[in-house]
Amino acid sequence: MSDRKKAFWFIALLSVLVVVPFLGETIFYSKGEPREAIVALSMLESGNWILPVNYGTDIAYKPPFFYWSIAAVSSLFGEVTEFSARFPSALAFLAMQLMFFAFVAKRKNVQTAFLASILLLSSFEVHRAAVACRVDMVQVAFIVISLCLLFRWDEKGCRGVPWLAVLLMGCATLTKGPVGSIFPCACIGVYQLLRGRSFVGVTKWSIQITVCVLLFVFGVSIGSDRNLVDNFYNFGWQAAVIACLGVLGSIVAARVAQRLFFKKGGES
Repeated sequence: MSDRKKAFWFIALLSVLVVVPFLGETIFYSKGEPREAIVALSMLESGNWILPVNYGTDIAYKPPFFYWSIAAVSSLFGEVTEFSARFPSALAFLAMQLMFFAFVAKRKNVQTAFLASILLLSSFEVHRAAVACRVDMVQVAFIVISLCLLFRWDEKGCRGVPWLAVLLMGCATLTKGPVGSIFPCACIGVYQLLRGRSFVGVTKWSIQITVCVLLFVFGVSIGSDRNLVDNFYNFGWQAAVIACLGVLGSIVAARVAQRLFFKKGGES
């Protein structure tokens, strides 16, 4: 077995031993953890995995991916517990840790990747997020892994569409909102600008994907407003006017962007 594989499996084993065995040792100690776990509990009890209701009134204020993860893991255990509620965060950390090690080891050396992974594992904030029932670790893991994949895509000359990175950015957006897509796209866009490439040409695919994801999240947020849904007939004509004006504004903005950023013939 090569040194790289030995270091990889050592980091994997060490990370599992440091994080996983202690997930259920302490009860929920902050108001944030049970607030997240109760949404997954409502999903399992009601069967509504899109707009679950807590205590008959409250609706989750965050996108549903993290709650789906807790509910999926908890369904294997038969109930929502401290361990099952925190396990998605631990799993996300392990995936990020191993991806980060492989990324650094390939581009630098095994020693650098090993030290970087140990530093990441021993970071207080990273460890705290990895063993907590909060959305932060899951979102960060999606963002970090998508950034690594975007960098690999750049190394290959930006050929095709990095679909896996796009999928992970979508998952990050469904975890805690638009920053999950905006941040990786902005990073790769600035990186391309520093390398003297066209920002518009490189990021046009990411803008399209981001818009689609944002529309989905916006639709879910609108659908979760029961007052709006119950009184839709009162707001219908207003919504139609707003939609028409929005489409018109988008067309005008697209035309202005085309004139500002593109030359004749569609060249950037």
